[in-house]
Amino acid sequence: MLEDNDFACRHMLKKKKDVVKIIQDNNFTTMDEIQDETNIATICGSCFADIEEILEEELEKREKK
Repeated sequence: MLEDNDFACRHMLKKKKDVVKIIQDNNFTTMDEIQDETNIATICGSCFADIEEILEEELEKREKK
């Protein structure tokens, strides 16, 4: 599991906290939305699983509210 200051996507230079903010600010619910708007997880794909995990965590938090 990534910490807030760990890089989630090295190619786009986005840390976990950046990805969380992007998801929250844009109310994203899918990986396609994240990729289409930010290009995160589109260059080499090695971070796809990490970004997907961050998205799932954020969606779970929304459901609990």
